[in-house]
Amino acid sequence: MPEKTVREMNAVEKLHHSLAAKIFRATVTGCILLGLVALITGLGLYSYSLSGQIIRHAFDTAKSAASTVVIRSDTVSAAKDVMEIYRNLSNDEKLLCGSEEYRSFYSSVDMGAGSDYETLIHLLRGFAEDSDISYIYIAMYDEATSAMVYIADPDPYAPLLPGDWEIVNRNGMMKFLDWDGTGILYDIDRTAKYGWMCTTGVPIRDESGQVCAFVLADVMVDKVFSGMKEFTLQVSLAVLIITAVVAVVLANHMRKKISVPIDQIAEAAESYVADRRKGKIDTDHFAMLNIRTGDEIENLSLVMAGMEQDLASIEDDLTKITAEKERLSTELDLAQRIQNAMLPHIFPPFPDREEFDLFASMDPAKAVGGDFYDYFLVDDDHLCLVMADVSGKGIPGALFMMVSKIILQSCAMLGQGPAAVISKTNEAICSNNQADMFVTAWVGILELSTGKLTASSAGHEYPIIKKPDGCFEVFKDKHGFVIGGFPQSKYQDYELHLAPGTKLFLYTDGLPEATDKDRSMFGLNRITSVLNETAEMHPKEILASVKRAVESFVGNEEQFDDITMMCISYYGSDHKGGNPVKELTVKATIENISAVTEFVDDKLKELGCSIKTQSQIDIAIDEIVNNIASYAYAPDTGDLTVQFEFDEDTRTASVTFIDSGIPFDPVLAEDPDVTLPAEDRGIGGLGIFLVKKTMDNVSYKYLDGRNMLRIEKKI
Repeated sequence: MPEKTVREMNAVEKLHHSLAAKIFRATVTGCILLGLVALITGLGLYSYSLSGQIIRHAFDTAKSAASTVVIRSDTVSAAKDVMEIYRNLSNDEKLLCGSEEYRSFYSSVDMGAGSDYETLIHLLRGFAEDSDISYIYIAMYDEATSAMVYIADPDPYAPLLPGDWEIVNRNGMMKFLDWDGTGILYDIDRTAKYGWMCTTGVPIRDESGQVCAFVLADVMVDKVFSGMKEFTLQVSLAVLIITAVVAVVLANHMRKKISVPIDQIAEAAESYVADRRKGKIDTDHFAMLNIRTGDEIENLSLVMAGMEQDLASIEDDLTKITAEKERLSTELDLAQRIQNAMLPHIFPPFPDREEFDLFASMDPAKAVGGDFYDYFLVDDDHLCLVMADVSGKGIPGALFMMVSKIILQSCAMLGQGPAAVISKTNEAICSNNQADMFVTAWVGILELSTGKLTASSAGHEYPIIKKPDGCFEVFKDKHGFVIGGFPQSKYQDYELHLAPGTKLFLYTDGLPEATDKDRSMFGLNRITSVLNETAEMHPKEILASVKRAVESFVGNEEQFDDITMMCISYYGSDHKGGNPVKELTVKATIENISAVTEFVDDKLKELGCSIKTQSQIDIAIDEIVNNIASYAYAPDTGDLTVQFEFDEDTRTASVTFIDSGIPFDPVLAEDPDVTLPAEDRGIGGLGIFLVKKTMDNVSYKYLDGRNMLRIEKKI
């Protein structure tokens, strides 16, 4: 591509880069390529035909020679005698090939006047002189040594005597030895002595049908090339002339039919733009071109003419549409902010309540969604939990969602049970539901002092519950009809007892129905699997893990439904101390060691920790954060989350270090031999060794793509 734009080019540059020049170059190039393809194809077909003729001629000659020599001489006996001597020689003796000593091994072979050998030489020489073949001879392949052993060679200049041998290509040798008698037997190979050569031949068999020798005919491949020279010159000249003529004719035709009309359209467009800038609206630049090419270019000129007439009204409509779109975008943004404000989003929601920990999230499929969650204290001992899904999406769903949420909360604050709350809400919505929309909802009221959960479902998804020391399991509760479907719908309460340590996971159907590129759904099995992998985490981390799992499963597929989740951990009314977990997130850098130390020290001081124990924990923090900052994300950096917990019963403080860096378990590191002098010990390992010795417990796990190192110390 040229660096300059067409408007910046001079006349010569414009001519060089013009469409007419490109058409000419493309046409010439195409014709040349077509000519080359035709030339190569013709040469290929000619060479294939010529080589086939030469191979067929050589094979027929070898076949005729084989028939003749078998009749005119005892070729079978001569071949067997030579091969018997060859096979009885040792490897060292075979290496003497070409020497007088080697010839002495074959002194028993009769090569005198009137012998079979002399007859074979005479016959083969006659066939060689009467045919256009490089060499014709009799030889036998020895499979054990991959050698060709000569029986009779009529070469008048450098004949190979009986017993002389040459190493040959094993694949070609096996082709001859395994020949089934069909087709033409030949092999093309490149040798250091002869270059590219085609060997063809036929076997000579004894009375039992055993192959004892081959009549072989060699054709040098350069004969094929020499036969192609004249043909190549003739075809090349013809292709060159035809290419030149066709290129000039086509280029001139395409210039008239393409580049000239396009230039006319471009000039008309420039005139149109100039008139528009001057305020002229009623123009007909394109209609005046009168292009009649009968193809897409003519159609383009007609389209441009119609566009010129209609553009004024289109511009006016576009202005109105743009203004309306901006207004809708502003209203949609406002609706999103209003909806977000309707959902509780401050966590932890009740920092002074230690009986439970709770986290929730809502990810709409559109700018605004129809899902919603809610939680609020009905009184000091009752927590109301709501998870709902409106049938619609977008702004209609969001409006219906806000109405439903307000009615549900208002009914719940009256102190009634979940079934009564849903029933009252259903009556209110059915009384004026002109849009025929509905809501699925799960409402639960948790008595914080006892763990008694009273719940009711209006066609909503099953809750998933984890009991203490158990795993997450789907609880298949009884469903009532959806809210807004039928005014007289009846709903029933059911009760569950949440023992301290129980977790409850609520969600909308957008989670199990999240779909990947193969149209497979995420499903309840994957949800429970992820929940059980993160069962010991806190609600916020559990929801984050589920969200990452869904995003990984869905990939780049579009989200079709809102995804809303809520998780609550119930600790009980007697729970005191470190739950919910205190948490700090900083960048994993050495400079932030002091921030992490200060965060933990503040908690230890509140618990009355001794200076000695605090110092030991500080040293462990320094070592662990230093290692994470140096190695976890190298050469980049990332986040480090530090969680502090305290068990009042055992007076044990726990600090967990969480990073998403390279997986590494420092607990598995071999302890250094501290009995050795410092100069004899290996580098590294002393810091984590000190941590393991000073802490009561050090544990590690790699979960959901994160390193989690936990230290525990009684204070």
